[in-house]
Amino acid sequence: MSKSLKIRYYLYPFAWIFGGIAWIRRRLYKAGILKTYQPEIPVVCVGNIAIGGTGKTPHAGFITRVLSKQYHVSMLSRGYGRTSKGYILANTTPMEQLSAALIGDEPLQLHERFPSLPLAVAENRKEGIRKLLEYAPDTDVIVMDDAYQHLSVTPTLRMILTEYARPYFEDYPMPAGRLREFPSAVADADLVVVTKVTDEMEAIDRDAWRKRLGLRDDQPLFFTRYQYAAPEPVTAAAQNLTLTSDTDIILMTGIARSQPLYEHLQTNYHISKHIKYPDHHRYTISEIEQLKKYFGENSVLFTTEKDWMRLQGESFKKTLSLLPVFILPIEIEFLTEEEHQTFIHILKDHVRRTQKKN
Repeated sequence: MSKSLKIRYYLYPFAWIFGGIAWIRRRLYKAGILKTYQPEIPVVCVGNIAIGGTGKTPHAGFITRVLSKQYHVSMLSRGYGRTSKGYILANTTPMEQLSAALIGDEPLQLHERFPSLPLAVAENRKEGIRKLLEYAPDTDVIVMDDAYQHLSVTPTLRMILTEYARPYFEDYPMPAGRLREFPSAVADADLVVVTKVTDEMEAIDRDAWRKRLGLRDDQPLFFTRYQYAAPEPVTAAAQNLTLTSDTDIILMTGIARSQPLYEHLQTNYHISKHIKYPDHHRYTISEIEQLKKYFGENSVLFTTEKDWMRLQGESFKKTLSLLPVFILPIEIEFLTEEEHQTFIHILKDHVRRTQKKN
């Protein structure tokens, strides 16, 4: 038995305790013993039962873009990784004060993509929803990021994401695994999305996946993958550069799983160095200064859109402004056009029906 398996074996009892507490908590809310807030407008929750790495932000962005074509959309997030506390509305915060430290890297990323839409962060989602509606009373629907375990608010549509390479049915509750609760919690989801699919769609046995995910017949299942956009220069030193297969790439990431990005870049460029940090890593001045030693005459720095949100602080600008830096924006796409259209229909139909009901 390997060392990692031995450690996990000893952690199993604690995983059962952790998962059991989460199970009891969810049951208390479902029984009405613990009270929950039911918003009067549609609230779409994009969540998961694992910690990080399932692609919540790209999916929240996709949902926001689809719904905002027809409805007034507001966005609410916890703002994971921020150093601030309480309710903060990005739209009324001066631009020079907006940062990943203030509202979190993922909310900042969404705000930059949809600057005209109301976006707030709040640990207390009930307070967040009420204050958002005070600011934007014409809101038709709220997209709430990473709140599946925030049971004090009952969304009208609950979506669970699970990663293709690390599905929840192969995982365990913390600390033995990465799950926030037992897989049985997926029973409360209205639909499930398997994300970051790498195989060709013909290789996916959808019936087998439904069975292993433990889904009911009334829980739709979708599969999505990342679609990488063209590299985008984000510093003046990168603006006029032409990237070729001979370009020397220094990749720096602070995300949950960087292997898919690495493999994608490797098909087009030469990666000489990959500097990996944990998810939501808070970069330091010394780490950014050390980048210089990896640079050669033909070197450029690549990072993710999410990481770039954390690299825009004043303390980093002096160094980064002199380096050619590119980001690789990502979008999601469904494996088939039929799935794509079905997902959009479910979203819009849910908002329409919920509005009519209320």
